[in-house]
Amino acid sequence: MPKKYHIAVQTTPLNRDFVSKFKIVRGENCINCGKCTKVCIYEVHKRGAQDPRKIAEPRMALCKNCFRCIQECPRGALVKSLDPDFLALGGSYWKPDMFLAIYTQAEDGKVPVSGAGYRGPFTGPGFDGMWTDMSEIVRPTRDGIHGREYISTAVDLGRKLNHLNFDDAGNLASTLHPTVDLPIPIVFDIPVCILSPNVKVACVMAAQTAGTFAMLPAADITEDVQQYAHSIIPLVSHEKITAYQSVISGARLVAIEYASALLKDFGLVKESIKKISEAVTIVRVPAMTGIEDIVTKLALSGAEVIHIVADYCGREAPGQGQRFVKEVVLAVHLRLIEERIRDEVTIIVSGGIAMAEHVPKAIICGADLTAVDIPLLIALGALLYETPEMKLILPDGIEKMPTAIVARRIVNLMGAWHSQLLEVLGAMGIREVRRLRGETGRAIFFDEIDKDTFGKLFHQRETASI
Repeated sequence: MPKKYHIAVQTTPLNRDFVSKFKIVRGENCINCGKCTKVCIYEVHKRGAQDPRKIAEPRMALCKNCFRCIQECPRGALVKSLDPDFLALGGSYWKPDMFLAIYTQAEDGKVPVSGAGYRGPFTGPGFDGMWTDMSEIVRPTRDGIHGREYISTAVDLGRKLNHLNFDDAGNLASTLHPTVDLPIPIVFDIPVCILSPNVKVACVMAAQTAGTFAMLPAADITEDVQQYAHSIIPLVSHEKITAYQSVISGARLVAIEYASALLKDFGLVKESIKKISEAVTIVRVPAMTGIEDIVTKLALSGAEVIHIVADYCGREAPGQGQRFVKEVVLAVHLRLIEERIRDEVTIIVSGGIAMAEHVPKAIICGADLTAVDIPLLIALGALLYETPEMKLILPDGIEKMPTAIVARRIVNLMGAWHSQLLEVLGAMGIREVRRLRGETGRAIFFDEIDKDTFGKLFHQRETASI
């Protein structure tokens, strides 16, 4: 049995305010008695550093919403309400609570637990319309992260043979394709934005620490990250493979931007890479109408890994359709099964992977692994707004954050996500994440239940009205 994979986490606060769900206002009738400082165990309320006779402004980033200070204030001077700035975050897909969850996980690396139970939506668009099977959670041996059972989260990237051939002497006659093993079904897809050198280096450092890879445009692979080349996936267009020979030569994985020319000349592109390196090739394809045909043709042409890229809300590219990434991946997965080549190619999916539970849900829909992008920056305090247009705001002073601190917070985030993946697999009674791929029977899809329950009824009403 291989050594158990574990991500060591370490509490790493940024010592700066992030968004707070609630806002506490101290009224003029406050007598500075200090009762709130005594009853708040989270140190939201403290006496002023400059003048201990007065109570400092509440530190809402530490508030756990227990309402103890509100109840115990003898003058009723404290008023709590939802913070308007918090409610303005995100949009229809990125919910404000997601930011707090990601930021908190990056700080302590722990699986979020709510004593009040789950209060989120029981259905909705995208991954919210999936309910995972937790039928084995009642068994005490399914203890996930606690260690009595070995649960593997390892995946391998590369082309697999559909069958093996042996010669008359019983020796293997088939040529095995090179593969790359990952201990966790997550790679980093570093967001395309202007990143300071410390953040770029930290993302790659974190990938190396977690045993995974960071995908980075070849033009951004400068000397400061060259020492981590073993953990970098250079991203290039097929026309510039020769121009980046030095970068590709030291890589174990190479990503190629999709172009229609690849459908005709993928064999030539693959050969040009093979002359430089033995790296496994990834083709990065935007989620769009007809992607099932594109992926099938690439797979039949010898593609080893296909990376399906949705937009930041998990949708198909603008103007290409309205499907969510789970529908796209499921359609691709089923098409490859029809062509009897599903096991010959590895599928990565990215876009809309915002929470830890989205990883197993994407795998259930047919992906082998996921790529994470925006959560890497939210872990550092970045904010995202969807309307009127997508805007990603990096925190002030991010370029001055110590590289080690930035890397540690990303590692913490992956530690929390890995622990949560173990909990999901344990609750399902699955000991290997590879077995989860395409297991749609392990989830309930709201759209299907809704259609089975009300579809005939509404169809009859529509027919009668016509």
